[in-house]
Amino acid sequence: MTIVITFHQSWYQNLKTYYIHFVCRYLNSEFPKLISYTRMLKCMQCVLVPLCSLLLPHSPLGKANRDFLC
Repeated sequence: MTIVITFHQSWYQNLKTYYIHFVCRYLNSEFPKLISYTRMLKCMQCVLVPLCSLLLPHSPLGKANRDFLC
């Protein structure tokens, strides 16, 4: 989920370029077990619902998760 959030905060326009040119080059020390881009796309499907629950202000999990993550 961290990679998805940082992608949306970056100036990159597509995830593939961001993942290959930035994450794989510069963030491999933060993510030592980095997966391939194809596997990342499959994992993205599981991230959508938790990400939306963090971003929605009236979500039952929103405030608790934001407090926990900060």
